[in-house]
Order: sequence, then structure tokens, then C-alpha cells
Amino acid sequence: MSVAQTMPVMITQVVAMFLMMVIGAVLYRGQLVDNAGSKQLSNVALYVATPAVILQSLATTFDAAKMAAGAACMALSFIFTLVSAGVARLYFRDRQRAAQLGITISNMGFMGIPLVQSVLGEEYVFYISACMAGQVPLIWSYGIWLISQDTSKISLKKIATNPSIVAVVVGIVLFCCSIDLTGVIKVTAQDMGNLNTGLAMLVMGIYLAQTDLRSLVRDRNLYAACALRLLAVPAIVIAVMVLLPLDPIVKLVVVIALSTPCGTVSAMFPQLFGGDYRFGAGLVSVSTLLSLVLMPLVLAASLVLFV
Repeated sequence: MSVAQTMPVMITQVVAMFLMMVIGAVLYRGQLVDNAGSKQLSNVALYVATPAVILQSLATTFDAAKMAAGAACMALSFIFTLVSAGVARLYFRDRQRAAQLGITISNMGFMGIPLVQSVLGEEYVFYISACMAGQVPLIWSYGIWLISQDTSKISLKKIATNPSIVAVVVGIVLFCCSIDLTGVIKVTAQDMGNLNTGLAMLVMGIYLAQTDLRSLVRDRNLYAACALRLLAVPAIVIAVMVLLPLDPIVKLVVVIALSTPCGTVSAMFPQLFGGDYRFGAGLVSVSTLLSLVLMPLVLAASLVLFV
């Protein structure tokens, strides 16, 4: 793995992301989709497509070493997400909750999975899926509370029955029993999972079509959030991972997962639960663009220290 290998993959992903955003913006401007429609697309992405991605990635042949490494990835993702939340809270205090969510939750699904898939190999998608699983409980508990400031919207029952949590549990059971998805179930999970990226980016485009980009690019909070998400958090992750006795490739997967741009929930949750979703949409797009320059630097530093 090298910077020369990662750059083409990253450029492809970023360009694809923005093209899909443009399509979403055109749909909104052409009055083919309205705010109600974008909210429904958000629900499909969060409650159907994302769980499908997690399920198909975890359903594979059991391997004890792989299980141990996957558990480490899940635990580290959970811990580093908490650390990210602490960093965001320390800087913004009780301000800019959409920015705090963007710093806390990274976009592992769109940027992370294709990078790991193309650069490290298909077999390592399992580990970044484990990282995604580690973030899921915090997304649906702390993430909802952060935006809504309403604890009544959070319950153990809601978290336990959330489709993403259910997908994690079912996926782990399938993995432990060496049960791979086959036939109609496999095709359904794959096709639903393939919707994840497209739906999320269409929604981002719809949000951006409603955003005053000129005022947004002058917002210092936007750049502060991007710096914390793309530089401060990865620096903390790398510093800790250097000390851990894990396979270097597994370390790289964790770094990739935690150094990706702001997650799309930064815009989706403010729309679903009340908040500045236009700022969130701008944060996702700007952090994604900046990641084109910053992620290769982070990964280059990781390669020097880990390999």
C-alpha cells in the first residue's frame, strides 16, 4: 500500500460523490424531489441500505484470528468515536451540534469501504465493517441526543431493535456459524447495500441545493470541524495504534476508518430530529473535498509508522 495507490481510488470516490450530489441538487431544483421526499430517502438509507452493507460484510467463513482482530476493530472504533466526541465537545462546547456530530462520526461506508476494498483487498472489508459496527450504538444514542437534545428519543429498546444493530448481531451469528449469504437472500442484501452510497449522496445534493454556499464557505466553524475530523482525530488514532500489538494491515484499516470525512448523518440527523441540516450538508461536502489532500498524508504517516 502506498500514496500512489490510494490517490486514484480516492479521486474516483470523491468525484463520484460530487456527481451524485449534483444529480440530487438537479432533482430538487427541477421539483422532482421535495423536502418530504429527501427525508424518506434518508430513512431508506439509514434503516435499509446501511444494515444491508453491514450484514453482507460480516456473513463469511469463521476464523478465530479474524474474529479476534474484528473484535479489536469494533472496540477501537467505539473508543475512538467517544474520543472524537470528546474532542468536538471540548472545542465547540454547547455550540454547533451538527459540526460536533460530523467530527464524531466518520464516513466509513462510502470512503472507507472502497479504499480498503481496492487498496488492501476484499478480505479486509470485514474489519472496516467491524469498525462501522463499533460506531452504530453511538450513532443511534449519542448522535440522536446531540442533535435532538431529547433523551426521550433514545431508549435501549430502540437501539437494540435498530436495523443496523440487528444487522450487526445477525452478521456476527452468521460469521460464528460460518454461514454465508446465498441465493435470493444474498442478492437482496447486495442490491439493498448497493443503494447506500447513491441514496446518501442524492440526499446530500438535495440539502446542498437549499444551502447558501457563499456564506457557508466563510464560516470558520466549518473549517474548524474539518480540521478536527481530518487531522486532530487521525493524529490521536495513529499515536495510540503505534503502541498496540496488532497486524499492521488491521491498524491501517482502523486509521482509514477514523480518518474519513464527516459522516452523512451530520446532515441527515439534523433534518430528521431538528437542526441545521444545511450546515451539515456543507460540512460533508467540504470535508470530503479536503480529504482528497489530507487522507493521503495521514495514510502516508501510518505506512511509515506501522509497516
